[in-house]
Amino acid sequence: MAKLAAPSTRREKMEAKERAILDAARIEFSERGFENAKMSAIAKRAEVAEGTVYLYYRNKKELLDAVVAQFWQVLTQGARKATLAHNDTIAKLKALAEFHLRELVKDFDFVGFTVRTRETGTLDSPSLNPIRGYVAVFDELFRQGVDRGVFQETAPLWVIRDLFYGTLEYSSRTLHLHKTREAQAVTQHLTEVFMTLYGNSKAARDDSSLQDIEARLASIEAKIDARS
Repeated sequence: MAKLAAPSTRREKMEAKERAILDAARIEFSERGFENAKMSAIAKRAEVAEGTVYLYYRNKKELLDAVVAQFWQVLTQGARKATLAHNDTIAKLKALAEFHLRELVKDFDFVGFTVRTRETGTLDSPSLNPIRGYVAVFDELFRQGVDRGVFQETAPLWVIRDLFYGTLEYSSRTLHLHKTREAQAVTQHLTEVFMTLYGNSKAARDDSSLQDIEARLASIEAKIDARS
């Protein structure tokens, strides 16, 4: 069951209840699907009255939209944080692959539920905006690589994107079924495939060297500032 914290203010209490409802709904939707999920069951999981759920969300579809939005927005923040930890474009690509695969395996059931609801049309176009925001992290990264000369856009971007995410999504199923297999093998191979298909090896080396120089300059500047 989703446990409520012990917040002090009225606003904190309301936010805590909403988080509990969203967490409970995510579990209920994952386990039972949209059609079979019950608002009463969600309320029970969240340890609130069923009427309380309706104070926050008018119906099950609105609650679904909120759950999906929260999940993919949090994922987008995590993906951006993972890529910002690196300066080198190829390192960013591998970091995004590692993050995406790890999260897919961790939240396998809910990601699968999201895919199914998209296929059945339960999630309409506006509801898909948070997912599009997440996918855009790859698009921005790849275009940045093209601008730097690290990548070459030798196919439509959607084809390149589907190769990236499609490989990781299929591999997540394998890793979900075979717990002893290593995710590192997937992300390392995918990075190598990308460099073979779309990479400009000389530019990639230049990009890495440039990032090393920038990092050293930043370190020197920090030391100078510290002495001032």
